[in-house]
Amino acid sequence: MDLEKLRLARSLYYQCLGELFVFSFSKCRLSNLSSHLEVLKTHSLDENLEESFVFLLKEIKNCGLNSFFIEYDNLFLSLKNNIPTTFSYIEEGFENSKALLNVRQILSRTTIRRDEKHFKESEDTVGFCLLLMSEFLKNSQDDLAKELFELVINKGIDEFLNLIFCHEQAKLYREIARIAVSFIEFERFCFNLEKPLKTNSKKVINNLSRSEFLTRENNKRRRKCEKSQGIS
Repeated sequence: MDLEKLRLARSLYYQCLGELFVFSFSKCRLSNLSSHLEVLKTHSLDENLEESFVFLLKEIKNCGLNSFFIEYDNLFLSLKNNIPTTFSYIEEGFENSKALLNVRQILSRTTIRRDEKHFKESEDTVGFCLLLMSEFLKNSQDDLAKELFELVINKGIDEFLNLIFCHEQAKLYREIARIAVSFIEFERFCFNLEKPLKTNSKKVINNLSRSEFLTRENNKRRRKCEKSQGIS
């Protein structure tokens, strides 16, 4: 596989997902979401995600972006059952831990800095790290991209996406998480990395662990897609 030809596509995936997982005061927040999704849908890394892209694009066409903002607030900013958005908390259960140190050490070797005017969260938030990956790939900084993915993203992204799948108010972001799951698996292949063995045993739905619930959800979607295509 020629990864060089996929560089811009991978960068766009990170850009799109990063914008969806970051809180910003910018008036242009998610203004490019529709065009991003259209391109990713055309060049999807997984044909089984067609329904997810169609669902999200239809929502934007019919209702605009406000429903994305509302759901973001309900999932990540709510005072009750909110999903943590920093890799520090996801990995260790408290803020400003090793993940933040790793991100800052990587950033210290670049000219990239957090725009504090529009971005108030720490550098180890999921959204910021994904946007950083986009920049690294775009600028052919592959060593920095692999380091960030291996030391930070790979360790906590599955838990983060599982929490979205299990949140009762996730609708749009459940489809976004499906897209992200597929993309992260592809990135592990690109960086020659394995999925972490760490599992979370907390029971969340019908006595299933988060990881088992996510696996069954993806399997159901895949079987449905194959059935619609006449594949037994």
